[in-house]
Amino acid sequence: MARLFPPPQAPTSTAYADLRMFRIFQHFPDELLRKLAAIAQEASVPQGKALFTEGDGGEDFYVIIAGSVEGARATPVGRQLAVRLRVGQMFGDESYLDAKPRPVTITATQPSVVLRFDAYQVHALAERDLELNVALLRAFWHSLATKIRQANQFMAEVFTKRDTINYAGCPTEGEDIELGPGKKLELFKERGLSAAELRLLAMTLTARRYPADAFIFVEGDKGDSLYIIVDGRVRISRRLPEMGEETLAVLERGEVFGEMALVDDQPRSADARAHLDACTVLTLTQADLEEILSLPPTAAAQFLRLLDCILCRRLRNMVDLLVSWRMMAGFGS
Repeated sequence: MARLFPPPQAPTSTAYADLRMFRIFQHFPDELLRKLAAIAQEASVPQGKALFTEGDGGEDFYVIIAGSVEGARATPVGRQLAVRLRVGQMFGDESYLDAKPRPVTITATQPSVVLRFDAYQVHALAERDLELNVALLRAFWHSLATKIRQANQFMAEVFTKRDTINYAGCPTEGEDIELGPGKKLELFKERGLSAAELRLLAMTLTARRYPADAFIFVEGDKGDSLYIIVDGRVRISRRLPEMGEETLAVLERGEVFGEMALVDDQPRSADARAHLDACTVLTLTQADLEEILSLPPTAAAQFLRLLDCILCRRLRNMVDLLVSWRMMAGFGS
């Protein structure tokens, strides 16, 4: 599409300082962050201007350094809000990661300034510097997980402003089971994790079995692990007043959930339950993640890219569901 905002300015000496302040880049060593900042292009965006439109091609991503933006879709019953982002947050990362069309139209809600990262330049930089690639994939994970959390919150707000209901049910400890390294490696290979170093995951991750319909965690719990499904299915849901349980996603073998626990210290934003039948999950703690990040960059990047792609797919599905909910509830502008 034709560019709808002024041509980007040359990189400025302030790009590094801007990125250094933001939480999603805190794990970057200074040297790597300076390399990334060197290819940033600053652009001013007037209020009401779209940076890109739903369905557009393009894989560039952006970081907001002033102002705010929101993402929405045009529907037969009006414009439906899907995401609202502020200073320090990233957008466009979904298309950078999965090369699919833009899921929403992103519009500046006030005069804003963004850093634009050209996808071609970023790919070239990541190929040359494998450690930077790992750090960038980790930043994408944080960005996607934050947007998934916001989508969960928006879904609850569609029907009510009151707190979600409580009903009988609490997390079960599950049953630790023996799952040989071979079966774990088989799962990782199915998901494209074939590096020999990833045998570490097969040796260290704990397998846990949950009976049918058991809670793995409950909305509002403090989280300390993410989970990888070995067998069975897991239902991610919210509890809504006067409506009961509303399913947000049903996840299959190899899918990841609970990822926000390793991003921030906020409570769980939804319930996770064994769906219909028993399920087995692998538990990955913060200590396990540090082990993965200490692997050679190629292996660490494999794991993080898989995680990012899973989150991309889930976020796109949640945007579809949120827009449908808003339409059914009579929202629109």
